[in-house]
Amino acid sequence: AIIHALHHEQDIWKMGGLSQKMRLTFGTFAVGTLALTGCPFLSGFYSKDAILLAAYQSKAGMIFFPLALFVAFLTAFYMTRLVVVAFFGKARSAAAAHGHDGPVKMSGPLAILAVLSVIAGWGFLGLGENVLGEHLGHSVHQLHEGAGGSLVPVLATLAFLAGTAAGWVLYAGKESDPVLIPPFKQKFYIDELYAALIAGTQDFLAGISAFVDKWIIDGVLVRGLSGAAWGLGFALRFFQFGNLQGYAFLFGAGVVALIYYVALS
Repeated sequence: AIIHALHHEQDIWKMGGLSQKMRLTFGTFAVGTLALTGCPFLSGFYSKDAILLAAYQSKAGMIFFPLALFVAFLTAFYMTRLVVVAFFGKARSAAAAHGHDGPVKMSGPLAILAVLSVIAGWGFLGLGENVLGEHLGHSVHQLHEGAGGSLVPVLATLAFLAGTAAGWVLYAGKESDPVLIPPFKQKFYIDELYAALIAGTQDFLAGISAFVDKWIIDGVLVRGLSGAAWGLGFALRFFQFGNLQGYAFLFGAGVVALIYYVALS
């Protein structure tokens, strides 16, 4: 919705001030962000809580749980960064200055998803198990009764609060990215890794295919066969010159050559 309203602009540092220009989009985006980052009593809190509990109670919980908790912190951090940079402050481009909510066919689904982001997890509290299914609610209840059932939700909430606070403090009122850590600036070098993967697989195979197409198929089979046919025809035309004396001479030369061949062999 935002990319559509800003004429395909995708750089969040060329946005800003959209909370006043796109109120409905901002409201639904904020609700979705809180759910995604694990705000208590929203849908994402319960699903993430279940994932963290499963990691905590797994055999490799000492490895998986800290990683999962760190990912929860990062999610809250980068989503808060996105909201602060894109929706607050002043407009940093002409497109952002003229932003507006999309039509009903675009904003309507956002409103529906925002409502579901709030209520979809309430079945886990026993307030309406039919929302997500009685079996699923019972499974999560059993999970909470195990080890870490009371500690993990507290840690998950702390990760949410810490990530949200860090994103707000670092990016509120900023006109450019204040975090100059190279891995962050380069998006953990995912683009470079992807480019290397493509260069080592897709580009490599494409190069082989291009070579086969240019030199084997087109060069040898297509041009080679047609060239051989043309060359043979070019050579044979010297024997088809339409002169009777010339044909007699060639016939005589052939007979002499045949006699020499028989005699020598």
